[in-house]
Amino acid sequence: MKIGIDAYPLAGQTSGIRRYILEICHGLDGMMPESEFVLYSPNALTIDPPSARWQVRILGSRMASSYVWLKTSVGAMARADGVHVFWATRTILPRRTNALRTVSTVHDLNYKVLPQSMPYATLWAHKLWFAGDVRRADAVVTNSQGTADRLLDVLGVNADAVARPGVANSFVPQPAENIRARLSILNVRKPYFLAVGTLEPRKNLVALMEAFVTLKRLGQLPRYELLIVGERGWRTRGLNALLDEYKTHGVRWLSFVTDEDLAALYAGSQAFVIPSLYEGFGIPAAEARACGALVVATDIPELRESAGTNAIFIEPTPEGIRHGMLKAAENKPLVSQPERRFSWSEAAQVMVKVFRGLK
Repeated sequence: MKIGIDAYPLAGQTSGIRRYILEICHGLDGMMPESEFVLYSPNALTIDPPSARWQVRILGSRMASSYVWLKTSVGAMARADGVHVFWATRTILPRRTNALRTVSTVHDLNYKVLPQSMPYATLWAHKLWFAGDVRRADAVVTNSQGTADRLLDVLGVNADAVARPGVANSFVPQPAENIRARLSILNVRKPYFLAVGTLEPRKNLVALMEAFVTLKRLGQLPRYELLIVGERGWRTRGLNALLDEYKTHGVRWLSFVTDEDLAALYAGSQAFVIPSLYEGFGIPAAEARACGALVVATDIPELRESAGTNAIFIEPTPEGIRHGMLKAAENKPLVSQPERRFSWSEAAQVMVKVFRGLK
């Protein structure tokens, strides 16, 4: 079997979808030794393929949208390469797939739930093609049961499988000396709250910062800092201004950090806060949980799935966030290892079963 893959996210910056695709690809390489793989992208990849059985096909494009490139170019390339199954890692399929079996992965339904938070090109691509492509795919995989349920409710489409994101081995409870050492290097002192995510509207970081600064001004969190880890995204003008303004109130943006540093930040935090307006799963919540951190999360099914039963669930409003942070600041109960750790290997196994079912 030869499997073609939309690898556009592997040419970009760190993101949840990028990690999802990369980790599953490494799993597929070990679990499907009889198969070959072709990675398609309009831009050079920023990762190395898992093995020699992986081809990389770069066809540059001046098109404004990578989705237009996917629609107009990839189907013909895949047929010419003898691909049997095409994995639409970003849900949307190439235009001409008559000779191919197709698997569409649905990460979220953001274009329906929170369209105003999306980049314009992405929003319009989803409005044009998302529903039709999900319905014509030979198999549909979601990244959470919450997304599967929402897909059925919104589009009437049943998911064929759920492949949840895993948690890397580096995200485990950390020895106290390791936490101290890592935090010292990062110039971080306890106590602090931590948020992780690309700087973009859906993450609701403006409300988080305003909630935190209000508590500081009221004298309720005098010694605390709010640390934000994540790369710049889109529609961030107001957010950037607040990041600069609130520096004097203990808000710090750390940009990108390594997984080893992030594990220490999770484990050393008073709480990890994820006040997103919407998530398809919420990988950072699962990572924080695996490190033993207390999680404060928006009360939606998808985050209940990733954050677990020990989390503090809130409304994603400044008032709700303030309530959750104050509750977390009262004390820090010991949070044990999750009753079931999410595994990238299991996610890859789900995809293997789906691919082989289409042979």
